Amino acid sequence: MKYIVIGLGYFGSKLAANLTSMGHEVIGIDNHFERLDELKNSVTTVMKMDATSADAVKTLPLNDTDAVIVAIGEDVGASILTASILKNMKVKRIIGRAINQVHQNILNQIGIDEVVLPLEDSATHVASMLQLKNTLRLTELNDDYAVAELAVPSKYTGHAIETIGLQERFSLKIVAVKIAPKEGLLASILRKNFRVDMSFDPYSPLREKDVLVVAGKIADIKRFTES
Repeated sequence: MKYIVIGLGYFGSKLAANLTSMGHEVIGIDNHFERLDELKNSVTTVMKMDATSADAVKTLPLNDTDAVIVAIGEDVGASILTASILKNMKVKRIIGRAINQVHQNILNQIGIDEVVLPLEDSATHVASMLQLKNTLRLTELNDDYAVAELAVPSKYTGHAIETIGLQERFSLKIVAVKIAPKEGLLASILRKNFRVDMSFDPYSPLREKDVLVVAGKIADIKRFTES
């Protein structure tokens, strides 16, 4: 898989190096030469660029990238502007890094639904999560097993859980279904106000923005997300 990491401070550099060590192609971007020099041997490609310039960002292979991670932390304004540029360019998956809740709320308001806070989500955790498509959160129980929150794949929108056959086809146990809130201002700001349904109806159709919480082998989770 191919990723672009913008902002190579402590969090961004660790994330870029971890993804590269996992065998992915990574383009690391920063505006400081010294950071690029430190990472040139541990990241696939490093580039000096001002990511707040739309003209500069347009030169990146955005259409051939699985995700762009805006890891800028020390300059909140640059983080928000960069994320907004990527959103306007309709990048298919953008993950923002926030330094506090206010920063996260602003990123959510401009349409960045996936936001991590390094105090809660380590670079190693995010790197593991990025290996699996449609994965919003991954809690590894050991090297083989995990609990994952998965966005409902588009091919399964409108299908009942019973018809998907998670247990039979993929050996995954459904822990819960997180029901998306109604549209509105608060829904766009607070992603934690999903209703958690532990006694879900297996015959009720899944909606586009619902989230499946599943447990099982990481290999089986990957098999389901790529099916």
